[in-house]
Amino acid sequence: MATIEEVAKMARVSTATVSRVLNNSGYVLEKTRLKVWQAMRKLGYKPQISARALASKRLFHVAVVISQRIANLLASEVGVFYDVVLSSINDNEEFFRFNTTVVMLERIPQKNFDGYLIIGSDASEEQIKPLEKMGKIVLVDHYIDGLGIDCILSDGYDGIFRVTERFINKGIKNIIHLHGPLKYYGFKDRYTGYIAAMQKHSLLPICYEYDDLNEEVEPVLRKILRDRKPEVILCSNDIIAIKVLRKLREWKYRIPEEISVVGFDDIPQAEAESLSTLRVQKYEMGFNAVKRLYELLMGHSHHPFRLCLYTMFVKRDSSI
Repeated sequence: MATIEEVAKMARVSTATVSRVLNNSGYVLEKTRLKVWQAMRKLGYKPQISARALASKRLFHVAVVISQRIANLLASEVGVFYDVVLSSINDNEEFFRFNTTVVMLERIPQKNFDGYLIIGSDASEEQIKPLEKMGKIVLVDHYIDGLGIDCILSDGYDGIFRVTERFINKGIKNIIHLHGPLKYYGFKDRYTGYIAAMQKHSLLPICYEYDDLNEEVEPVLRKILRDRKPEVILCSNDIIAIKVLRKLREWKYRIPEEISVVGFDDIPQAEAESLSTLRVQKYEMGFNAVKRLYELLMGHSHHPFRLCLYTMFVKRDSSI
């Protein structure tokens, strides 16, 4: 059987880093965490799990529920966020004795799974409620007011609030927010954080909505520049920000001297474009979702909770 030392050697990290990944303790870069789990898979390393789980030797059948929209996203560059979350679930399913099956939200099989990991913001309360009678549920990157179901989120409100204040504290006041459709929880959460930060400092929030899946960025960006030339454009995801950044460069704007551009998520393309962004711990979201569902299935900590993972501002060349 492989040892933790062999895992560390293959992943080119310390044994302490491997231990932090296994115990989900301390800060580990997402790409480092991925390397450790990949090394564990290649070596067949089996972490020790709880004595109760070992004694039961039970295999849990879990549905990983995605919508058609997310399936479409996964087939494009826009789907990198959910690709990492799903990779994390896949990497950790054996550790927690899960046998996962990806099912579509629009046609969930009429069979009982032990649990459901519902990915993304498309599921309505009407779609979720019947599943409560069939198995345990954890929402991933989704929250519905008043539903009271366990969910794992990135803290978009806090992230956008902090980065907005960062610019305000530098004396910048003309900050606008370009957001995706507010029917999705993540976009709404970030929008609310921006509004709160601007209002705290008695500044006028200025927002524009843009559907990056179905619209071209040029019309909305021309409107932004015509209405009021911004000093900062805060975008609600990296895909929107990258489109804005490329178009501004095409139009010969000096970035960040004239306009700073900030995204959200820190997908791999953000680094390639030198985009400042807020890093979401996508792999940890997947891990914590699996871990939480496991706790529920094992009868631990029944009371539902909302777990928000803080984001981290990553400054690159697109912002001051």
